[in-house]
Order: sequence, then C-alpha cells, then structure tokens
Amino acid sequence: MRRIIQITSLTFIALFFVGCAATTDQRKYSDITFMHKAPIKLDVARILYEPRYKASLAPPQVGHDFPTPPVTAMENWIRDRLRATGRSGEARVTLRDASATEHKLKTESGVKGAFKKDQAWRYDVSVEMTVGAVDPNRRLKGEANARASRKRTVPKDINLNDREAVWFDIMEQTMKTFDRTMEAQIRKNLSAFIRS
Repeated sequence: MRRIIQITSLTFIALFFVGCAATTDQRKYSDITFMHKAPIKLDVARILYEPRYKASLAPPQVGHDFPTPPVTAMENWIRDRLRATGRSGEARVTLRDASATEHKLKTESGVKGAFKKDQAWRYDVSVEMTVGAVDPNRRLKGEANARASRKRTVPKDINLNDREAVWFDIMEQTMKTFDRTMEAQIRKNLSAFIRS
C-alpha cells in the first residue's frame, strides 16, 4: 500500500512539473507596429479616429485571443503611419472591420480519422479602414480605402503555442498587405494632402 502511495505521489509531482514547464514554455510575441516605417505626413491640423467597428467577444470571434488583436494592430497603424502636419483641415480615419473568426471544419471520424491529419479549424482575419481628408473651405477633399484579409487552416491536434504562432503570422501578413495597400491609396487619392 505504501508503495502505491509513493508511486501516486511521484506521478502527481511529475505531472505538476510538466504542467509548470508547459506554462513557462509559452512564446512571447512583440506587438505588431509600424514604427520602423516613415510616417505619412498629411497637410491637416488634426486626425480624428472613428472606430465604427465594434469588436465582439462572442464566438466565432477570436481576435481578442490573438497576440496582437486586429483592432490593436489597426490602431497601431494609425498611430505609427499617420501624422497631422498642417495648420487647418482634418482627416477622419474610420475603422470598418478588424475581425478574426474561428470556424470548425468537417473532419473524418472513426479509425480512418484517427490516422489522418485533417485540417480541423479555419481562421479568417479581415481588416478595412477609410481615411478621408478635407480642407477648411471644403474645396479639397479625398478618400482612401483599403482592406486586407487572410485565411489559414490548422490540424485537429494543434497545441496552443502553435495556434498562437498561426494567429500572429496571419495577423502580421494581413497588416503588411493592408499597409502597402493603404499607403498606395492615400498617395493616389489624397495626393493634394500629402507633405513630403
């Protein structure tokens, strides 16, 4: 009986340390920012941010679990890329979408399914923003709009660390596409407001 208690105690101790190792093994991700890029200088006195999109915590939304949630990534973009450098006029930044959703995929069950590495989940990330500018006399005005999205599937046996790595990667790739697209749109549609 004493031997069984010792074995049981050792098993619990081993499981405790395995659990501790698993929690300390979590990866740390830096915030997705654009501080490494030159700001886009706009000839306006102020930039007004209008967050029309309201992030939800209800399924299938999972963006709040991302290392950098979509809304945070978009707000970082506004902070890092846009600068008001004029004496008058304004630019309005409208966040239209910043969502990340999780969808369960159909997988094979039974004996066949046990030996198959099915893709069990799909993650969809979508962002969209509009930047509009107007001078005080409303003679000059323009609007730039950009959107970007990514999808990725993952296998049924994916662990939390690998899932977070996927989340970080698809968010980072989405934001790189968004950044390129929005800068091109601003330079095309808001050229009268750009200062070199």
